Amino acid sequence: MRSEWLIYLTLIAMRQVANATIRQPREIIITDAVRRIQNDGYNVERHTVTTKDGYVLTLHRIPQVDPERGSVLRRPLVFLLSGLYASSDVWLLNGREDSLAYVLWRAGYDVWLGNNRGNIYCRKNIWRNATEREFWDFSWHEMGVYDLPAQVDYVLRTTGERDMHFVGISQGGTVFLVLNSLMPQYNAVFKSATLLAPVAYVSNTKSGLAKIIGPVLGTRNYVSKMLEGVEMFSTNKFFKKFLSMTCLENEKPLVCISRLWPAVGYDTRFLNKTLLPDLMANFPAGGSVKQLMHYFQGYVSTRFRQYDYGPERNWLHYQQLEPPEYALENVSTPVTVFFSENDYIVAPKDIWKLLTRLPNVEGVYKVPWKRWNHFDFICGLGVREYIFDNIVLSMNRYEQRRR
Repeated sequence: MRSEWLIYLTLIAMRQVANATIRQPREIIITDAVRRIQNDGYNVERHTVTTKDGYVLTLHRIPQVDPERGSVLRRPLVFLLSGLYASSDVWLLNGREDSLAYVLWRAGYDVWLGNNRGNIYCRKNIWRNATEREFWDFSWHEMGVYDLPAQVDYVLRTTGERDMHFVGISQGGTVFLVLNSLMPQYNAVFKSATLLAPVAYVSNTKSGLAKIIGPVLGTRNYVSKMLEGVEMFSTNKFFKKFLSMTCLENEKPLVCISRLWPAVGYDTRFLNKTLLPDLMANFPAGGSVKQLMHYFQGYVSTRFRQYDYGPERNWLHYQQLEPPEYALENVSTPVTVFFSENDYIVAPKDIWKLLTRLPNVEGVYKVPWKRWNHFDFICGLGVREYIFDNIVLSMNRYEQRRR
């Protein structure tokens, strides 16, 4: 493993925080990605793909279109995957100028926004109904084994391309690591992978939920068994839209910020609070309790491994009494990781533990602002200048080397 990757690559701050662009909230709260993209003035396509275990997933595409002929142009692909209980909408919340999806599109990329089972765009299964417990009996392991490969294969078939760039935040990074550790043939599909605050090891997390509830839901007991087939959050658009209306009048609505505390912590200094109405209307976007419990298991065990069903069921699933660890040494895709010192979910110690197991780390960026938090990687003040623009520059350098 090259020693260079151990060196911190300092982010180039292009603007001071005080001068960072703050988007004003939309007059109309939009809870659908297609409508949002159209409202922001971009072309959009909706696609669906069915996984091997029957889940019907929705993808959103922002294609490059010939302005004269109206035909879709072949351009380098980039696939974006959101975090825990989120959807493709998170890549659009910063508005038409500062959202990563649009920044990548203006740089000439064919942008695809992925989704995972259980969120607002993926609540169908050809064999099960969303009212059945079996529908919700999944964690992010199944997203890595079924959802991501199904979407990647579909994108490549549809576009005729052979490979793509990948960007994932939080659980999006988890899913990427699961896929490429268990199915290393997919490493050849990804030109590069940019992981924003990726969640793998979580034993040093600051999360109060993990510290209080983790020891219960992260072990095998009656409660955790009963919650394995349970939906975590309601995806009722009207309910979330109603809650988001409370954020429209007040610049710092305590009720809105307090709803984010379990996800981002109490330090919201860098959070762009003008985004709160849209954020409340689109997050959380749905998922299973088992996703969170799988992370809690990692908190208790201090390992990054497959789901623990208990000794008897582990033997049936894995032919061993304890769940196997993910073989991160198989992840040969060039990986760039962004992290922060103040991350409420992913501690720097856990990031470095992950990095020591990845064989092809191309860059490690520590955000220079000490109070930068987990959600700031999506909705932080100046996130475009500090992070998104650097992602585009890195991809552009890769594409220039290939010419």
